[in-house]
Amino acid sequence: MQKRLVNKQASFLSSRLVIQFNRQYNLMKTNQTTSIFGVLFHILAVVTGLFLTGISTWADMEAASYGFQRRASAPLRGLVCPILLTRNEIGTISLRVSNTTDKPLYPSVRTEISAAFDPELSLESLDLAPGKSKRLEWAVGPENIDLGNFIFANVQVYASYPIPNRERTCGIFIIDLPGSGSMIVTGLVAFSVIGLGWGLYSMSKSDFCQGKAGNVWNAIILLTVLIVSGLILSFMGSWIPSIGILVVSVLISILLLNSMIFRGG
Repeated sequence: MQKRLVNKQASFLSSRLVIQFNRQYNLMKTNQTTSIFGVLFHILAVVTGLFLTGISTWADMEAASYGFQRRASAPLRGLVCPILLTRNEIGTISLRVSNTTDKPLYPSVRTEISAAFDPELSLESLDLAPGKSKRLEWAVGPENIDLGNFIFANVQVYASYPIPNRERTCGIFIIDLPGSGSMIVTGLVAFSVIGLGWGLYSMSKSDFCQGKAGNVWNAIILLTVLIVSGLILSFMGSWIPSIGILVVSVLISILLLNSMIFRGG
C-alpha cells in the first residue's frame, strides 16, 4: 500500500515536471521567435528610415548646388516642398509670408523652379497688413523634372524694412512607383517608426538584450534615435546635419551587423 502511494506521488511529480518543462520550453521558443521577428522588423525599419532620410537629403543637397543665384543670406521660413512625387504626379510648393511688424509691408516674392531647359521664373508683389499673412502656391509636375529624378525650387522674399532679404531652396525626389508621393511617404514613415518601436520592445522583452553585450544594446537604441532624428531634420530641410546622421547611422549599422554575424558564428 505504501509502495503504491510512493509510486503515485513519483508519477504525479514526474508529470508535473514534464508539464513545467514543456511550458518553459514553449515560452523560450516563443521568446526566441519574437526576438528574431523583432530584430528583422527593426532592420527593415532602419533601412526604410535611411532610405527616406537619404532621398530627402539628396534632393535638398542637389537643390543647393543646382545653379540658382544666391541673393540673400538670411534663411526663409515657411517654405514647404513635397518630399517626393511620382513621375507623372502634380505637386504643390507652398510658402506662407507673414507680417510680424506693426506697420504694412509690401514684399515681393521671386520664385525659380527647375525645368528641362531654363528655370521657370515668377515674381509676385504682396500687400500685408500688420499681423496678416498670405499663402502662395506653385504647381510642379513632369515638366519641372531635371537631372533625371529631381525638381528644384528657389524662393526669395525681397526685403521690406525692417525684414531683410530671405531665401531658401528645396528639392523634390521623383520616384517611379504607382500612387502618390504623399501616400508613399506616409506609409514608409509609419512603417519605419512602428517597426523601430516594436523591434525595440520585442527585443527588450526577450532574452536578446540580456544575451548580447550591453554596448550592442546601447548601440541599437542610439541607432533608433538617429534614424528618427534624421527623418525629422531631413523633412525640415536641414540637409547638412542630415548628412552627418546618415554617415553615423550607416557606420553603426555596419558595426552591429558585424557583431551579430561574429557572435552568431
